[in-house]
Amino acid sequence: MNELYRIMIVDDERIVREAIAYHIAWETYGVLVEKVAANAVEALEYLEKYTVDLMLVDIRMPVMDGIELLKRVRAAGRETACIILSGYADFSYAQEALRFGAKDYLLKPLEETVLVEAVLKCRDEKRKNQFLDQLQFLQGAGGPGTGNVPSPAGDKRRFSNTVNHIIAIVEEEIANEDLNLKWISQQKLFLNENYLGKIFQKEVKQKFSAYLLERRMLLAMHMLAGEGDLLVADVAAATGFGNNPGYFASTFKKYTGYTPTEYKKKLRENA
Repeated sequence: MNELYRIMIVDDERIVREAIAYHIAWETYGVLVEKVAANAVEALEYLEKYTVDLMLVDIRMPVMDGIELLKRVRAAGRETACIILSGYADFSYAQEALRFGAKDYLLKPLEETVLVEAVLKCRDEKRKNQFLDQLQFLQGAGGPGTGNVPSPAGDKRRFSNTVNHIIAIVEEEIANEDLNLKWISQQKLFLNENYLGKIFQKEVKQKFSAYLLERRMLLAMHMLAGEGDLLVADVAAATGFGNNPGYFASTFKKYTGYTPTEYKKKLRENA
């Protein structure tokens, strides 16, 4: 769940956009600068093909200003978050930006701590929404417990027999510590590991390792949502982490943003 938070910087001043992109250690915050654009037109062209989680947008640029860019992004139905950057403390600008869904309005010259705090606030809001989506997913999965968790791959009828077979093996062997594509290749399907990896990613649009982790984490979430007080060690064993509850707990936190204990607490708060 906690994949890199992807941002795009849109500013016609080269020194500003490069300072934001390259002089802040974004990777330490789990943030990736995916695109640096010199104007709004370039940004829109990029968004026609790709997505980002957040745009940092200068309000005054030639050809198209930041407000117009935000309007067009919203008109296209995109929910990309946006923080407006401005050298003008003009309330009317800020009001219009907020009206079109801007998350914040920051004044130049930018203070690094203020900018980072604003970006992380947007990142955390996304994570919270993802968490709530997972809760809804679990509520629709047939109730808490250890089974009946829908496959993240979706409708298996869309896939080839080989990929469906891989998915079925994951369901059967999810508690197996040795489960990976090499094990499936050598112990179950007797087909080339690289071939299996390529067709799986092509059809499911996801690497097998990512799919397996997602499947294990969803099962863990489902088990933790059940009644009673399952031990973390029991959930770890059932989801393929063997006798290593510490590693399971750290992986679970990276995926959900919460420790198993914190997760159960959040479930009760949202019940």
